[in-house]
Amino acid sequence: MKIQHATTAALFSLLAATGAQAQVTVFEGAFLGPVPPGGGDVGGIVLYGFGRNTSVLNLQASEASGRGVPAQVPYFDTWNIGTASVAPGVYNFNALLVEAEGSATFSGITFNSYDAQGARSTILFNINAAGTAAVGSGSFTVLASCPVETCVWIDVIGLRPVGAPWGYGGTGTALPVPEPGQWALLGLGLAAVAGAVRRGRKAGAPATA
Repeated sequence: MKIQHATTAALFSLLAATGAQAQVTVFEGAFLGPVPPGGGDVGGIVLYGFGRNTSVLNLQASEASGRGVPAQVPYFDTWNIGTASVAPGVYNFNALLVEAEGSATFSGITFNSYDAQGARSTILFNINAAGTAAVGSGSFTVLASCPVETCVWIDVIGLRPVGAPWGYGGTGTALPVPEPGQWALLGLGLAAVAGAVRRGRKAGAPATA
């Protein structure tokens, strides 16, 4: 869904407030790719490489000791999504699911993109009461050439545990949204089929005296 300016401003205020307490971590490994052969959803695309898993061995020593460190700390992740492998156009996600691992929780998740006019579209995910799962549905744009660093990205903010493994991951398929001209051609095709069926029925009808 596209959210209005007032809602967008409120969301970004939440992100900024959380980000002020957490270092922003930027990831470049996620990308959109075609659905594998035999995977159904012809013409669809899949989100690959999105999600993180942190081992307790990779935490800083001060966190592992737990001395003077809160039980949970905020995190703010930005995932720049590569789009070079998919065709430009408008796509629609239906129930993209992101689930937390360990004791991590979500405060906000958005899927963002810019269209050809430079307008920003933000899909705001619905987070469950426990903060452990989020689902988002809506449309986004893939441009043939992005005039800025990235035109499709995901922001994930929340709380993570200290001294324990944590992470999150997401899966989902997006399908292309037909252009208005394609809808018109489809309508003409359906009308032609319906006309042929009607003519066939008339031709096969028995003659009346």
